[in-house]
Amino acid sequence: MHMPRTTVNIDAEALDGAREALGTGGTSQTVNEALREVRRRKDLSDFDVVRDIDGTPEEVAAGRAARIPLDLLDE
Repeated sequence: MHMPRTTVNIDAEALDGAREALGTGGTSQTVNEALREVRRRKDLSDFDVVRDIDGTPEEVAAGRAARIPLDLLDE
């Protein structure tokens, strides 16, 4: 994986909050994990079960019942 070195100004309080929420250690690990999580949430928000999954209506309903709402991940 290509990891370019860069210099950025980071809000220290936001970094500390992200580190605590993500359970990460150092700054690079926290920033990289936060970027991955933002992308994951975007991918999930763009997901359309009708368009993106082949399955019977019963299988789709069962999948919906078993999923965790994204807002619970924010707590």
